[in-house]
Amino acid sequence: MFEGAVFSGEMDHDAFLLTQVKSISTQSILSKHQLNNLFTYLSHNAERNESCTITVNDQLPLLLSNEDVHALLKDITTIMNEVNQP
Repeated sequence: MFEGAVFSGEMDHDAFLLTQVKSISTQSILSKHQLNNLFTYLSHNAERNESCTITVNDQLPLLLSNEDVHALLKDITTIMNEVNQP
């Protein structure tokens, strides 16, 4: 079980089962490719000190502050390191 500042869920060697974003419950599987794309998107916004919006459950937009973006980047780095383990 992984509980980060923004993302919570379960890690697998091929993907991440996302169960919570901040305080919103969800059930999504993020592949390595999706995690990498999300990391790239968030990094771009972090470099510009901008907030950004992600969608939870394909219908609920969630605005992330710059602080949230940096916290989520740390979460995703931890998740990607674990998911990429052989």
